[in-house]
Amino acid sequence: MTPSVLTRDISSVPALVRVVDDVHVVGVWGTTLIQIWRGTPTATLSAEVNRIARGLVASSVHPIASLFIVERGSPTPDDETRKNFAAFSRDIVSRMSISVVVAEGSGFRSALVRAVGVTLTTILPHSSKFRFVNDLTSAVRLIEPHLKAGGGTPQGLTAAAEELRAKIGAPR
Repeated sequence: MTPSVLTRDISSVPALVRVVDDVHVVGVWGTTLIQIWRGTPTATLSAEVNRIARGLVASSVHPIASLFIVERGSPTPDDETRKNFAAFSRDIVSRMSISVVVAEGSGFRSALVRAVGVTLTTILPHSSKFRFVNDLTSAVRLIEPHLKAGGGTPQGLTAAAEELRAKIGAPR
């Protein structure tokens, strides 16, 4: 096998859409799981994200990273959805290389998302692999060292996230 096959650059490869609707999108780009929430997260949708993430982590030979974007208009999840998010953190993120949560919106809203995330990670028994930021650029910077195994670039990850974001609520 030639070295060029082993170091294949996926920067221009589109993200693989796993689920998309008017509320959220979940995709995979290289070794990064990307989920973007625009509307109200539900127990059914968050359970589907967990199923996808479990399968990705279990089937990948490389460590998986997670990019989790909460758009400014996405309301607070209900109790059942929070349980699924806790399971995501406890059972799935603990097996990933990193998980970065982007809390878009005002300072107060971002602080609220971070507070919930920090609370969840504090009470969970594993060392936290979560990082919380306010924008996509900062998230990509944190994930960049974890892209090497999958061959992607920061610019490719940014493009993949924006490509997925554009699909939420778009006619199919």
